[in-house]
Order: sequence, then structure tokens, then C-alpha cells
Amino acid sequence: MTASRPFTATLAAMAIGAAPGALPALANDSTAQLGAGGLELIRNEVIRLLSEDLYVSADEVRVRYRFENISKAAARYLIAFPLPALDAKVPEEMNIVLPNSGSENFVNFEVTVDGAPVPVELYERATAFGIDHSDTLRALGLSLNPIADGAWEAVEAQSPSTIAELNRLGLVIDDPYATMPAWRYEAIFHWDQTFPAGREVTVEHRYQPVTGYSLFGEWALEDPYYIEHYCMDEPFIRAARNRLQAIAGSPNPYLEEVRLEYILTTANNWATPIGEFRLVVDKGSTEALVSFCGSGITRIGPTQFEITAENYYAGEELEVLIIRPSRQN
Repeated sequence: MTASRPFTATLAAMAIGAAPGALPALANDSTAQLGAGGLELIRNEVIRLLSEDLYVSADEVRVRYRFENISKAAARYLIAFPLPALDAKVPEEMNIVLPNSGSENFVNFEVTVDGAPVPVELYERATAFGIDHSDTLRALGLSLNPIADGAWEAVEAQSPSTIAELNRLGLVIDDPYATMPAWRYEAIFHWDQTFPAGREVTVEHRYQPVTGYSLFGEWALEDPYYIEHYCMDEPFIRAARNRLQAIAGSPNPYLEEVRLEYILTTANNWATPIGEFRLVVDKGSTEALVSFCGSGITRIGPTQFEITAENYYAGEELEVLIIRPSRQN
């Protein structure tokens, strides 16, 4: 665990096995509106975010917000929570496992407001080259999620002429070996929220992060991307190298890698910076190592690390690296 530069954002809801730089991410709640181009996040000037308490692990993400309406009248807004964009045109980005691949709510997202469950709606679209082709795919009976259960099989079952047209639109890759989805999928949960004047509203949500696995070898210890994005310091590098050397003669001489990213900058859409911010990163196992950029990091348990801040304004997102013994060793 390292803290080599100032903490400027929170942690990921997504752990994937994609190549560096190809990480989908989840984001904080933000006010939104349904515009001509779809669901759009907007600046909010009357609701302030009093506090945010965020817990992140590879198995679960939990967030608790306290909001306050600083105007003199009740305010009603559309609240949006974006899911990770899935880009099937980037094969490495599809090296992931959905917690609930048979459902549109593939991360099992749940929301409560002041302790009561709130029904949410899902806005989703599929694009290729920036053009929305959601209706085209729906008309063919295809799931907009390119890695939902049965999605690939449904694409391959289309007629040759349909596949040729989908290929022309950039929606599928058709080669002698397979026909594969190639569109970008975006999904956002949203619900209407009323903020009474002069009182607090507590919003809580939880979900299972999308997870995937890749291999971590000694090459990564000198990779500029890893060093910069995860602030790997000498103690982390030394511990990781010792563990890699201990399994050097095994059939699988690698550690298992999970990368996490969480987009916090959408919290800047609220009227003021976050009054009280708390982040807990849980590496999940005492055998795991974790590295991320931050300052004021405190160890609060065998697997948990905490950062707190006041009047917090997000400048960038936080990226976290967890490495642990491979289940194949």
C-alpha cells in the first residue's frame, strides 16, 4: 500500500482483466436529465452533498450519501448512476465476468432513500462509431449488452444478409472463425428524487463490481503505467517480487491481478464540495497486496485502509491495484 501523491478521487467499482488503459469504470450518483441525446448529467446548484461514505472491495461496493436542499423550496431531480461502458470492439475489455449476466441489472444494483427501497429504471443504448443503433438491435431481438447470456449465440444465429448489414454498420465483426458483437454498450440507472427544503436525505446503494482476472508478473514491477497509475513504491515492489520469486518454479509463476477504478468526478455536479468524505479500501485477504495513490492513508484492519477528507473536491479518479496468490497455484 502506498501514498505517494495527493488523494484526488475514490475507488473503483470495477475490477477487470483488461489491458491497462482499457478499464471501464463506475461513477458516483449525479443529477441528470433525459435530453435529446439520452440521459445527460447536469450541474446542480441547490443540493449539497454533506457526506459520502464509500466502501470498496472486489466483492461489493457500498455507498452512503447525506444530501441537503439549501434552497427554500422542495426540489425534484432525476438522479443517475452510470454503469461501466462495455466496448466489445476492444477484446481485452471483454475479459470480465458479470455478477448477474442473465439480468439487465448485471451488478445487482440496489438503492434505498432514508432506509426505504427505491425502484429504479434502466436507460441503455448501443452505439458504433458514435451512432446509436439500439433500435436496430432490439428489432432483431438482440440484447444491447454484448456479453449478456446468449448474446454471442444470438448474433451468430442471424441470417447472412443481416450479419453483413450489421458488419457494415460496425456492430459486428465477421470473420471466417466467428461473428462477434462489436458495439459499445452504455447503461445508467435512474430514479426521481424529491429533496424537501431544509432537511437531509440519505441515499444508500450497493452493488457487486464487475470482476475479471489477469496475470501479474515481474515485468509489471518496472512498467511505467503500473508505477504511475498505482503509485507502486519500493516496499510494494519488494513484497511483490519476493512473492513472485517464491513461485518462480511453479507451473503458473504469476500472481492474480485485480484492477479497480471508481469515477468520483461526477460528485462535482452538486452545489458544494463533499463536506465529509470517507473511503475504505478492502483488499479482501491478508495474503493480498494493494497499491494506490493517496495521502493520509490509515490501516484500520488486517485488510482495510481508510482515507478521510473534508470539503473534498474530486480532481481525478483513483485507480487501485490488488495482487494476490493465484487460485491455480
